[in-house]
Amino acid sequence: MKSTLIFTTLVFAFYININAQTEGSIVYSETFKLDLQIEGMDDSMKEMIPQSQTVKRELFFGNNQSVFKTQKGEGVDDVDISSDDGSFEIVIMIDDAVDNILYKNMKEKAIIHQKGIMGKPFLVIDDLKRIKWKITPEKVKYLGYECQKAVLETNDVFVIAWFTSQIPVQVGPSDYHGLPGAILMVNVNDGEVEFKATKVDLRTLDEDMLQAPKKGKEITEEEYQSIQKEKESEMTQMHGRRERKEIRN
Repeated sequence: MKSTLIFTTLVFAFYININAQTEGSIVYSETFKLDLQIEGMDDSMKEMIPQSQTVKRELFFGNNQSVFKTQKGEGVDDVDISSDDGSFEIVIMIDDAVDNILYKNMKEKAIIHQKGIMGKPFLVIDDLKRIKWKITPEKVKYLGYECQKAVLETNDVFVIAWFTSQIPVQVGPSDYHGLPGAILMVNVNDGEVEFKATKVDLRTLDEDMLQAPKKGKEITEEEYQSIQKEKESEMTQMHGRRERKEIRN
């Protein structure tokens, strides 16, 4: 009887441990360069533009789902710079007033991305696309996890990702997923954008942490891009001679 009890306890503990490894949250530090090359911009304006910006994001994952969003209280202020003569206005939009929430459902292969344009929310619906990663034998230790290198190369993007099979879920920050383990680091185009995990917390999540966003009208990515260009054109016309540049992350 005692042996049976010990065996049952060990099996239960093993089950809890395995379950915990596939559910939890990862906090990332996202850094992106602001390398703006605008014709006619003088040196004094160039010096006013920060070289990079960093913001903290958090990824919640479990039950074949993930939710990626800006960590509460960790957003970055927008940058708005105007030239003395009013010929230029550079606006760097880090996040819209609308909560930017990226939801992925790996089982249904679906994406719901809540994002905004000038304060108006939209739900961008898309398929969860397969990413053609090339896994390499190179490995490093990061945050106590053994990570392996994977590479993605297309015509205009070169991505290096480091994932750990010790967290056996195909999740990652932003648009990145599909590796046999959680992605802890991403480098896009030699530092143009970087994600680095700063904290991993494997735990059971409340159900509401993995809910899909519901704020806004459902549209496609193509429709979203069209609306965004239209609004940017309207803003340019409103400001007359000013050239308004918006960078949305």
